Amino acid sequence: MFTSAWMQPVSSTRVCYALALKVGKGIRMKSYNHLYEQYISDSNIEWSIINSSKGKRKRGVVKRYISDGVVTEYGKERTKKYAAYGSFRNYEHTPMEIYDGITRKKRIIIVPRYQEQIVHHMVVNTLVPIFQKGMYEHSYASLPNKGAHRGKKVIERWIRTDPDNCKYVLKMDIRKFFDSIPHDILLAKLHDLIHDDKFMSIMEEIISVTDVGLPLGFYTSQWLANWYLQDLDHFIKEDLGADHSMRYMDDMVVFGSDKGDLHRKKDRIDDFLKTHLGLELKDNWQVFRFDYIDRAGVRRGRFLDYMGFRFYCNHTTMRKTIMLKATRKAKRLSRKEKPTVYEMRQMMAYLGWIDCTDTYGMYCLWIKPFVNFQQCKRRMSKVDKRTAMEERGKNHELENSTKHGKATGCGHNIIQDCELCQAKHPHGPG
Repeated sequence: MFTSAWMQPVSSTRVCYALALKVGKGIRMKSYNHLYEQYISDSNIEWSIINSSKGKRKRGVVKRYISDGVVTEYGKERTKKYAAYGSFRNYEHTPMEIYDGITRKKRIIIVPRYQEQIVHHMVVNTLVPIFQKGMYEHSYASLPNKGAHRGKKVIERWIRTDPDNCKYVLKMDIRKFFDSIPHDILLAKLHDLIHDDKFMSIMEEIISVTDVGLPLGFYTSQWLANWYLQDLDHFIKEDLGADHSMRYMDDMVVFGSDKGDLHRKKDRIDDFLKTHLGLELKDNWQVFRFDYIDRAGVRRGRFLDYMGFRFYCNHTTMRKTIMLKATRKAKRLSRKEKPTVYEMRQMMAYLGWIDCTDTYGMYCLWIKPFVNFQQCKRRMSKVDKRTAMEERGKNHELENSTKHGKATGCGHNIIQDCELCQAKHPHGPG
């Protein structure tokens, strides 16, 4: 009998996945061993503590793991003990509901404890080289050196250099993608790729935090979700022969020269998702004639709304909701005597959207009269310089105290930190 849940017989799942392997030409068959040693190595632990602490180094719990940019011995030992095979367990979590202002949707997220975040970074750092080997080149969500702005440039290039094959657009996304990923198929795919029982037990524990699907809020979820759809990417590109296709997590667009052909592609994609991945397309899929200007100079067709942009045949603008948020933020800043640096950084982020789109007229009319970006840059620069000087001062004091043999402390409440760090953990205090 198999003792590990991920090794339980999943005959129907394995049959479906075996069929999927025969369909996608680009799917690799190589397997990997000895990942646990990489996962639990000291260098991986130290790297993961540094990266998981970004933006939260003032918290008491985090200060016990990293102090003045240096990982503490306590942090290394505590992480190694918690993350080890046989001892790693998820904490108990209370799901939270948030409102996503960009998509205007309510989402349920699970916020992991700091110790869990370190483990998630350790897992991802181990898997990234493996996952990236088979990653589709035009997948742009939650990946290093990718993102919406790079994807935008690619779509613009397709539209302007190959208009015949961008005449029609198939736009679709997956119904409740993160919440619907079946654990049995996901674990079967991981089992076929990874032949390391210790590392797989860690993966199984992380995935089991929910009964079905992957939790929003976990660093591992975005990587597993992207990797889970690699088979679909290769199926669309290689088996269906799509000239231009792009995926931004579960949002997909396929360009084509024939409307009927795109309808047939949609049907086969829907069948592939149901048969091999246990997913299904959302009912709001669309096939439409892309924006063009006829011989009389009249604009016809429809723009493509994707990744926060509106694509036209000869220009690109921001999505309307993002534009409205930017203009409203500019007006609110103009009414304040002294806006916070955080608000200025938000406004500068909107400037990034404006700079890469054809929205200069909107900027001159609704943004420029209300916000002085030069003042924002100067104030942000002053704050950044002051913060850097304070950090250098702390490091100088630390060096002097070390030379004179004085003990140094982090200034945190140890009792409180222990409670935050160890509460509700199956093992209790460690």
